[in-house]
Amino acid sequence: MEGTDTNHQAKFNRPIFIVLGILFLFSCDSALQSSNQEEQKDQIVLMLEDSMVGDFLAKRKGSFMYIDDELFSAKIEFSGDSLSHYGIIKTKRGFLELVYQENSQNRFSYLFQKGDTVLIKLNEQNIWMETVNRRTSSYETNLELLRNRDLYQSTYTKLQDFYLLWKSNYASFMPVELKEELKQYRKEAVESLNLELSWIDSLRTEKSISPSLAEFYTSKARFELNKLNCFGEEDGAFDARGAFRLFLGSEWDTQEGVQTIYLHDFADFLLSYELLHHPIPSKSSPFVTNASTPFGKQMLFSYLNQTLPYLPFEEAANWLTSYENSLANQAQAKFLRTSFEALKNQRPDLDLMGLGKSTTTLEELLVQKKGKYLYIDFWAAWCIPCIQSFPASIALHDKYKEREFEVIYLSIDKNHKYWEDVVEKYQIAIPNRSFIVQNLEESMFLEKLKVDVIPRYLFFDQEGKLIHPYAPSPNSDEIRVFLEELIQK
Repeated sequence: MEGTDTNHQAKFNRPIFIVLGILFLFSCDSALQSSNQEEQKDQIVLMLEDSMVGDFLAKRKGSFMYIDDELFSAKIEFSGDSLSHYGIIKTKRGFLELVYQENSQNRFSYLFQKGDTVLIKLNEQNIWMETVNRRTSSYETNLELLRNRDLYQSTYTKLQDFYLLWKSNYASFMPVELKEELKQYRKEAVESLNLELSWIDSLRTEKSISPSLAEFYTSKARFELNKLNCFGEEDGAFDARGAFRLFLGSEWDTQEGVQTIYLHDFADFLLSYELLHHPIPSKSSPFVTNASTPFGKQMLFSYLNQTLPYLPFEEAANWLTSYENSLANQAQAKFLRTSFEALKNQRPDLDLMGLGKSTTTLEELLVQKKGKYLYIDFWAAWCIPCIQSFPASIALHDKYKEREFEVIYLSIDKNHKYWEDVVEKYQIAIPNRSFIVQNLEESMFLEKLKVDVIPRYLFFDQEGKLIHPYAPSPNSDEIRVFLEELIQK
């Protein structure tokens, strides 16, 4: 009996929770009421039905993503605090795509109007959306979830299955030969997308969805069909530059197109593939030379955002000056410049311990060695590529030491005794040049520079200023070219 009363009370409290939430969101002083009402027209409000939805989102690590009016990817996450069981998306656009994603790889796209208030609920362990301010059908608000139920009777689509298999074959550390399976999965993905197009058309005919919604999801499905054409029919190989050329100037290369999550995801996919095969930033990259259309401008921004941190600061500054006026808006240019300045001016807050447990900091070391060019080698005793590079870095030091150049070895090991044994073994136990970093987790310098993969090399000038956050490896021709050009200045 007590359990029944508790459930009844929870059901009774649910509408009260919603009403209180709405009052909390929209209450205001009478003098400000009219301006607030105008502001409310330029936003979309998301509200959780109750704390159970918040718990579900926390457990699944669920989040909501969208593209804001300045073409940045944004995310909304809900915490367990009852006052934060809502989110507000500011937008001037008539419609906005919202994407829900969770750790199970479930991913659903929604389309809402400016001014909508959206209630987020649970339905059979799935996120379910309802618009509070206007009447819509279930298909209007939850089309992709219902598509999976009606067409596939599965959590995942045939398209998702193809991409999962493709990643296993082409984009994993241990690729698996699955060409025949890829061919079959690609065929099934194409068939399923054509079926989806017919299904959307039938919903439009039945007036279960609006023409604008049908147009959005039809365009998205046709986009995926065209994208699949960029994967080899026989072997699944992907042509990134060919795909970029295919979509430049296409029906999706519009201002509305670059406001969708799926086109941004595609841009990220193209860029990751490009940098895998062409890792050195180049002004001749097609993602740099085709910035005259909305999609081209978005690719330019993504390319600069990914590659500028890999360039010497002087070169990165020149790139910014050359390309910031070619971007979609000034907000993107400001973002890139702000990120660049933050990286350039990050304080080197490393605590160091040397041989015999002597202590110092990187800042102190830079002052002591003023007048020298410093090449910082981040390594660890368990990192075989790091150790294999020691002969090259020792040779580099010997070649340029008469020209005010030193190699500094900074280990991220945690066992000081073991570290001392390793540096002795590999002949880098050099006083005042070999240290172990003591504050790996606390250092903002390492976090901002994303020193999370080793070996990693930094370069400081004679004034102790960082000038290259991703210096070339010691066994490369690029580091010698860089040094020769720098020393001759």
